[in-house]
Amino acid sequence: MVDARQLPCPQPLLAMRRALNEYETGTLLCVMATDEGSWRDFHSFAALSGRPLLRAERRDNTFHYWLYAGK
Repeated sequence: MVDARQLPCPQPLLAMRRALNEYETGTLLCVMATDEGSWRDFHSFAALSGRPLLRAERRDNTFHYWLYAGK
């Protein structure tokens, strides 16, 4: 899990990218963010990188994103 809450844009996306390379390939990674721009950033990253965004949702004021880690 990557807790990127309270980090301003583009820090949640950068934290996610670091984690994708740090965790073992195939590990399910959940990123939590409160920055409104993260919604656009994570969807754009998935579309441009070809790495599927398995799920994205907003719960109260926190966004949750799930991706598989790996290089």
